[in-house]
Amino acid sequence: MATGMENYNDFQLFRACGPLYPAFAIESLTSILLGFFFCYLALRITVRTDVNAPMASMYRWIVDSLKQPLRFWWQEMKQWPDMPNRPLADRIKLCRLLNLAMCIAQAAAAFFTVLRWLHISNVNGLRYLGYAFTCALMQAELVVLIAPYVPCYKFNVVGVVIFTHVWLVLGWVGSLQSGFLFEDASWESFVENYDFEVLIVTNKGLLIAATAVGLCGLMLVQMPFLSLIYFIKGGCKAHPDLPYYYMRLMMTVWFTWPAFPAWWLVSAEGLGLLEDAKSNSVGFAILNCISKGSFTYFMLKTGADHKRRWAKQPSTGTKPAETNWMVRNLQSYDSQGAPQVQKSLPAEAEGEKDASDTEQAQNTWV
Repeated sequence: MATGMENYNDFQLFRACGPLYPAFAIESLTSILLGFFFCYLALRITVRTDVNAPMASMYRWIVDSLKQPLRFWWQEMKQWPDMPNRPLADRIKLCRLLNLAMCIAQAAAAFFTVLRWLHISNVNGLRYLGYAFTCALMQAELVVLIAPYVPCYKFNVVGVVIFTHVWLVLGWVGSLQSGFLFEDASWESFVENYDFEVLIVTNKGLLIAATAVGLCGLMLVQMPFLSLIYFIKGGCKAHPDLPYYYMRLMMTVWFTWPAFPAWWLVSAEGLGLLEDAKSNSVGFAILNCISKGSFTYFMLKTGADHKRRWAKQPSTGTKPAETNWMVRNLQSYDSQGAPQVQKSLPAEAEGEKDASDTEQAQNTWV
């Protein structure tokens, strides 16, 4: 057996260790349980006997902290069917929240990947599920931004989300299949004379082909359809109801999404032109940063440009917009300058406040 292993390349060894998946998953689970146990002990030491149920109190505190932003996000999301009747500012706001969900989902998938959960056959399932969720949201944003001009808007949004999700899940199922895209003998014959008729596609090849067809459907049908609507309705010029950076969002998807299957094809999971399994994950990580990072950048530019060009100036006496909870909390720690409230405090009051905070901290941890 050792002799056979020596003939394996890096990726073949990686897949051969797939049966160790339960051991990896159990090790990750026990590490998490161990961490929670010692966090509980640290919490008990901190609160002493001043809190009767520290774990329940901590849970309620976390839920309470998340309840407000989650409720706000959900209330905004429920308005998606009405976007054709809303101004561009509202549609940009909804897309910004979709973009936020996309980034959080991708971050969660990245962090949970460290635990190697869903690494069935040593294929990172969280990567594919992350794509299935985030790419579907990106396609939904492209529809929502020009919602008043998209025919069958609701059907289009739901259809493109489901379609994108399904073909990416098929890509994951295909990657789980062992072997090559074509039967070995037929591939060797093809390499000799480049006759496509001798190729025999495996089940893995069929699933990957279905994924490729889904990607081509989006790139060659859905997105050109949306772009055509954008140009027909006057989006090539400054328009108060059409986003100026819309085509840049389109170009971001057009130029970055095909790089993912191209990298998969040359990597160890595809044709095996790169046999190093480590380069596989590094390449996908870089592509993720470029694709979703540039999409988010132009999404933010879209909102800033619309606000600069078309937002009405607030009249005198209008109540200023309230900053969100994260901005309010982060401003107090902003190294670029103290908040206005703190700046307005006299020096003596600041000294008294610092002394009070120090005394309170000492009482808390003693």
